[in-house]
Amino acid sequence: MRRTLVSVLATAAVLCGAGASSASAASWTNVPLPPPPGGAFSVPAGFVGDIAFWAPNRGLMTVGGNNSVKPGLYSWDGESWHQLSTVCGGGPNAKIAWAGPDEFWTITGPSVGTLPNGLGVCHYRGGAVVGSYSFYNVPDFVPQVNAATCRTASDCWFGGVGATSVGGNRVGAFHLHWDGTTLSSVYNGQGRGVSDLITHRGQVLESTYVGTGPGAQGTRPFLNAPEPVPALLHRIDGLSFTNAPFTPAPMDGVPTDGTDLRSLDTDGTTAWAVGGGANSGPSAADGFVPRTPIAVRKDGDGAWQELPLQGDLPTAKWFGSVAALPETRAAWATLADTEVAGATPSGETSAPSVAFVGADGQVSTERLDDREGGAARGAATAIACPTSDDCWVATARGYLYRRTSGATYARDTDPAFQGTITIRPNEAASQVIPDEPPADDSRLLAPPVVLAPPVAPVPPECDAPPALVSRVKAGRKALTARQKRQQNAKITLVIRFKLARRAKVGVIAKRGRKTVGRAKAKTFRPGTRSLEVAVRRKSFPKKISFTLKELTTPACVTGGGDDDSVVSTRADHGSTVGVPGGASR
Repeated sequence: MRRTLVSVLATAAVLCGAGASSASAASWTNVPLPPPPGGAFSVPAGFVGDIAFWAPNRGLMTVGGNNSVKPGLYSWDGESWHQLSTVCGGGPNAKIAWAGPDEFWTITGPSVGTLPNGLGVCHYRGGAVVGSYSFYNVPDFVPQVNAATCRTASDCWFGGVGATSVGGNRVGAFHLHWDGTTLSSVYNGQGRGVSDLITHRGQVLESTYVGTGPGAQGTRPFLNAPEPVPALLHRIDGLSFTNAPFTPAPMDGVPTDGTDLRSLDTDGTTAWAVGGGANSGPSAADGFVPRTPIAVRKDGDGAWQELPLQGDLPTAKWFGSVAALPETRAAWATLADTEVAGATPSGETSAPSVAFVGADGQVSTERLDDREGGAARGAATAIACPTSDDCWVATARGYLYRRTSGATYARDTDPAFQGTITIRPNEAASQVIPDEPPADDSRLLAPPVVLAPPVAPVPPECDAPPALVSRVKAGRKALTARQKRQQNAKITLVIRFKLARRAKVGVIAKRGRKTVGRAKAKTFRPGTRSLEVAVRRKSFPKKISFTLKELTTPACVTGGGDDDSVVSTRADHGSTVGVPGGASR
């Protein structure tokens, strides 16, 4: 399914006697995975969200895991698969984005808690996870990402659902952008959920659902500009989005918003976008919109053109994932009849089926497992073709199939893909990518974000004086090596603020209704001041409150200034873990 970043020369360099046999001489064959550690028999690896190849003998596959296999990644070295990573694991929308020969990103879940997949990303380089980022659910905001691509190592994009930020001032399709140093949030004001991203001939291209995300039936996306016919294909230039001049061809009985595009792929020359009947958007309010699958092709730098498909075209299924067949202008696609993206895997009770889409639009479908009970292998969920004579398909239960007429390769011995990665770094702070793999500190929770300034109570009989407390910021003292090793170490939070008038100031740290830390009230003169609060790692606060007692009376206020008051502000560290500035601020 994912972009196969391999050139003709790279293919020739690793092929060892693989002839130019025609695709017709090949057939889909089940490929058993190696037994898990301590096991004697091959077992499926759990839900496969993506397969991607850097070269024909260097591939990756996300796996959701099961009772025998840990969630993570498998890698292919040209001869066999093995589990490369037991962290940053897979789920329905686990995707892979290659950034270099030994550098890539994955979409995963957060390292702490049980939040769903799609709310975190991991950065791999040189055989280690060098960056881990999360963006948690918070009220009225679901920043889940479904797609990923890298144009260069310092230009990576992650596309997600249509959403509204916590403050309500940012609305549209949620994206994250990596500029080589920082992971920051970007919104496309046309809020259709992103289904896939690819890099094609140096450009970042994106496809979308008609609604706010996969399976979001009945949802009407927020649009900055009206779209009489939904714009489902975009180009990303810098940090801006441009609609591609493409709309699906009209079809009898199918409304204009009755089509979802679900997957993209490119072989470097030809790009593909595929999908079918909408399972999102207003027209899908009463269920899936029946229509035949759709395939759209882009040759070189030309415009997107819908293929007039012929042959075996089921109306109850859609093309789920697509793999461009290099140098042929043809493609393979998976067939789906249930939503396999989102928070919960599905498709496990379907039989794996694929479709070949010829260069002329002729379609032929094939069921990969015709045995009785073959449906137990699950729907085909991910597909990739590193060469025109080598294609791979994986299923919702983690079974693997390969189609080749005998391609063989030299074994890839790069050290970055030989061992098993078991460490995911500290996700609590903004990640600095080191030269060496960082120590495992994944239990540490996030530092507080910059806090909104509290406002002191003001008597109604005069204009409000300057806020008593302003410019509030929170951070933590650097941890000692001993603290980093402790599961529930004490962490010292430093609350800095500007005080407008002489006052007695204290701090209360809360997690829910429970007080988890307190700084005793002290008397301060006006100026920039600070208080320290000791908290435990496992009971990190989500709310910081100030206790304020004015010791002077503003000129326009009559009466004493000795009333105690409490002002609060949220320290919602979970929503911005690892994303400097906050994914939702």
